[in-house]
Amino acid sequence: MKAQMKCFGIIPAAGQSLRMGSQHKLLLPWNNVTVIDQVLLAWTESHADRVVVIVRKDDVQLQKACRRWPNADLVIPEEDPPDMKKSIQLGLGHIAEQCAPDAGDRWMVAPADLPTLTSGLINQVIEANSEFDTVVVPRFGDRRGHPVSFSWSLVPDVFKLGAEQGIKCLTVAESVQWLDLPAGEHPDDMDTPEDYIRLRSGQEQS
Repeated sequence: MKAQMKCFGIIPAAGQSLRMGSQHKLLLPWNNVTVIDQVLLAWTESHADRVVVIVRKDDVQLQKACRRWPNADLVIPEEDPPDMKKSIQLGLGHIAEQCAPDAGDRWMVAPADLPTLTSGLINQVIEANSEFDTVVVPRFGDRRGHPVSFSWSLVPDVFKLGAEQGIKCLTVAESVQWLDLPAGEHPDDMDTPEDYIRLRSGQEQS
């Protein structure tokens, strides 16, 4: 990792969590805090220079939880982002305005519902020996995962994506660099109550 390179984390947290039923998955208990606290702990303890969280305007409780972390910037758009791509675009706009990144800097993305994500894993992705204009994707055995790191020079490409294209479209080019890591270190997301029970049980047994 180049000493002068800065790296910015983007956490899209503006989803509706429909598969979790009436539960707000990011506010569920985890290690005596909440899921979002655990995620922000990992990010703020990592080598990321700045972390940005995108939250819906009506999600007051999640906003309150995020404000417990003064090292994380909270972005609350006037209109709810329709998808993760729009949330990421809002995060990139905030970083561009507040941090004036250089083309050689990098930005990273991981969902907000990864309570087993660690600062060590984030740092491994940050410190990968990436070339200019590359995308660094961690691969755990035969499974790709998060966080994914992008060159800041690729930001214009994010805003050129079509209505049906997601950020993943930027990770299929020849410029992708795979970071191979142990299969057991894959941080699983939490989409359903069953996922939460399984991940929490695994955490308690470790």
